[in-house]
Amino acid sequence: MDPSARVYSSFKLYFYDFVVLVVSNALAWRCSTRAVLLPFFQAHIGERTHLDIGVGTGYYPAHSILKLARTTHVTLFDLNPATLHSAEQRLRTAGYNGVIEKVERSIFLPLPESLQAKFDSISLFYVFHCLPGSFPEKAISVFTVAAAGLAPGGVLYGATILGQGVHHNWFGRQLMAFYNKKGIFGNTKDSAENLELALKECFEDVKIRVVGMAALFEARGPISK
Repeated sequence: MDPSARVYSSFKLYFYDFVVLVVSNALAWRCSTRAVLLPFFQAHIGERTHLDIGVGTGYYPAHSILKLARTTHVTLFDLNPATLHSAEQRLRTAGYNGVIEKVERSIFLPLPESLQAKFDSISLFYVFHCLPGSFPEKAISVFTVAAAGLAPGGVLYGATILGQGVHHNWFGRQLMAFYNKKGIFGNTKDSAENLELALKECFEDVKIRVVGMAALFEARGPISK
């Protein structure tokens, strides 16, 4: 298992949320979890089915219960079985009563047939900067796989920490260097421009904006290949 996936098993749930979603987002990446990322996540949740790729601690779906109440099926997709289990338990504890499906799989592999053309929304929050490689190539690979899961009219959206084209502060530079050295991050050459190239390669309708060090993106209309 890649270091970026394996690291989650060594974190306590509350500890990870505090370090990454509170401290790092506010002070290093300058993109607030509660003011920016969580509302963005909630605004795009689909009507019936949602796929969350790279579940982390399950923070975003667990804090979106009111929006998920209308959603009858949530699929959690991750390479790490520990995070899948934690995210499922957290979602249940938060009060989600719909179907939860767990898929332990690499996002670089084609989606199983059962997941194709199924989802009204697909989220990829803080996934890309943890993947090896650089934009646009790695994003094109992931978008090609994930796009196959979209139902007609569905939306794919997410956020990632950029390594190029943004001005990291001292704290951000130290975290970037540490995480990339450990293999937890792989984003030193990731830029918003190349992310947009990847989006336009795979989708007809794309939007991207940069908040602090994070790129927030959404895409509709997969391009057939």
